[in-house]
Amino acid sequence: MPASSEMLDIAIIGAAHPHVEYVLSEIAVRTDVRVVAVADHDPARRTELERRTKTPGYADPNALLDAHRVRAAAVFTEFGLRAPIVVELLRRGIFAIADKPMAVTLAQLALIEETLAGRNLLTLLLEKRFYPVTLALRSVIDSGQLGDIVSITATGPHKLVPSRRPAWMFEPSTYGGILADLTVHDILALWLTGYTSGTISGWISSTPAAGTTNFPALGRAILACDGGPEFAIEVDWIQPEASPRHGDYAMRISGTKGRADVLFAENRLLVETTTRPRREIDLPVGASPASFVFDHLARGETLQIAANEALRATRIAILAQESAANGGKPMRWS
Repeated sequence: MPASSEMLDIAIIGAAHPHVEYVLSEIAVRTDVRVVAVADHDPARRTELERRTKTPGYADPNALLDAHRVRAAAVFTEFGLRAPIVVELLRRGIFAIADKPMAVTLAQLALIEETLAGRNLLTLLLEKRFYPVTLALRSVIDSGQLGDIVSITATGPHKLVPSRRPAWMFEPSTYGGILADLTVHDILALWLTGYTSGTISGWISSTPAAGTTNFPALGRAILACDGGPEFAIEVDWIQPEASPRHGDYAMRISGTKGRADVLFAENRLLVETTTRPRREIDLPVGASPASFVFDHLARGETLQIAANEALRATRIAILAQESAANGGKPMRWS
């Protein structure tokens, strides 16, 4: 890894999703990382990226990679277009910073894994891992206050507002599906508990989200761990439009000695145990969603979301989508 005095040159490929702000905002406050080029097949998005980064823009990612020497590239294209770009980055030995989902089919994911060939050249941006409430929750679980974890129930409502969404979100080939997209966030239950294999079952509502004709309003997944608990993950596109928040995400963790309730939107963690009544936990300082990868690449710090974790989270989400398409048939994951 380079010394802290060296500059890390990266590229941004695509700005189809607002998560591109993860990288743009992080770059704005760092002196050890810079964007040297951008790419997007959409002219308007490309022009905006050029303006924000003050770098040359390309319609073709390969043209960018041929013209510029970069150590990493962050990919924020339409969901279904990400996997081929990640594969090309890995083929060239360039570190791939993927937004979720990095792939929307098992075939796409298999090609990424084959090209990766065991190298740690890949990560996934999972913002919930770095929230203050999540870090505090991990500490509570690790301390043993909750005892053995029996169940985790997560809800992930999202506000859709179809008129503000790009057309590609409503095409299965470029979107992938509600479970392939949104369940990735709450697969952090495995990071919290340490389980590494099991089954996943999915279900998708036949009711479309308001303002759409065939865009599913809600999906559920049951993530079962070998020799351990089951986690229930519910995601939806039915957060009321008048709500002041994009999503009232929440999680309940129940153990043999206590229970924790996470109110992500309110940044609150409530814990009650067999020996102490309900109390609110003081929170640590969180981190931005992209800081960990630049700390790794520019400063040599441990990569907090390693390639194998990124692959597993993506695989489970896609398997949940596949399960739903097959009547809820349980699918193995590891």
